[in-house]
Amino acid sequence: MTITASPFGVTASGAAVTCYTMTNDSGMTVKVLDRGCTVQSIVVPDRDGKPVDVALGYDTVAAYEVGTCFYGAFVGRCANRIGGSRFVLNGEAVQLTPNEGPNHLHGVYCGSFFYAQPQGNSLVLRRTSPAGEEGYPGQLEVTVTYTLTDDNALIMDYQAAAGDTVVNLTNHSYFNLSGHDSGSAQEQLLQIRASKVTAVGEGSIPTGEHFDVTGTPFDFRTPKPIGRDLDLSDPQLALTGGYDHNYVLDTVGMNQPFAAAYSPVTGIAMDCYTTPPGVQCYHAHYVQDDPCRGQGKGGAAYVQRGAFCLETQHFPDSPNQSAFPSTVVKAGETYHQVTKYQFSVR
Repeated sequence: MTITASPFGVTASGAAVTCYTMTNDSGMTVKVLDRGCTVQSIVVPDRDGKPVDVALGYDTVAAYEVGTCFYGAFVGRCANRIGGSRFVLNGEAVQLTPNEGPNHLHGVYCGSFFYAQPQGNSLVLRRTSPAGEEGYPGQLEVTVTYTLTDDNALIMDYQAAAGDTVVNLTNHSYFNLSGHDSGSAQEQLLQIRASKVTAVGEGSIPTGEHFDVTGTPFDFRTPKPIGRDLDLSDPQLALTGGYDHNYVLDTVGMNQPFAAAYSPVTGIAMDCYTTPPGVQCYHAHYVQDDPCRGQGKGGAAYVQRGAFCLETQHFPDSPNQSAFPSTVVKAGETYHQVTKYQFSVR
């Protein structure tokens, strides 16, 4: 297992970006940028031993600065959407910076620099978020640890300590197990062990209700091609233009995968484990609107529905939904979340 550092480019403001390449003894490599803790590539062997990059991304800093898709980004302080960019904490109104119409989406971490340090087979990245950044109360000390194992697992460990605030962290990698530049991912198989989904309304803000997936296009409890039911008539699909919903996981923890995906083309399989209660399943139906379309790695022009995201997290808009699991972190408490993407071949 080795970790090497190399220059990746310079931001528009003149800051140098470093790329850290993690390589194990089984033919897998993961590249991570210190800007945004961004997972720039994930290369795994296919069934014939050929290396395949299964993560969408860019080759230049400029594209990461201008692009709108959050390819591989670590996002927070609060992943996903907060309705109206506001919530109440300790009886006081908190106003965040709107960045998606009136709502707040994901936060500033995807464009922030983290202090990176290799430690064994892990890359540890740290950042202090000052109180008031984007309107969030409380200073937040964040530690992101990416670990590459010799059996081809990428483990993402997030820890944060704060004064009273809300925290919901995730990674926004886009996966295409046939290769990042292979076009549509609709025929790849996906399973999600979840019986319910949080319903959304206008602006993809949760209504506070859950619906049962039985008999709907959202039922992935048995593996099926991702795109099989996308064109069925369904009010939730119509609201979002495709899958962009939070699944309430039946299986939480590191002993059993909550999801599994597979490409019949390459034979690459990915089993997913996590500790938070939800996962946002997104099928990349807005990538064609990216101002950097055509600037994917190797000049790839990523296509609509050409990847899928499994963003492990607490539920969207949790600070405004009292029935959802709480995202509040009190002074003296530590936020901790772990997700593992285990790769193999069949």
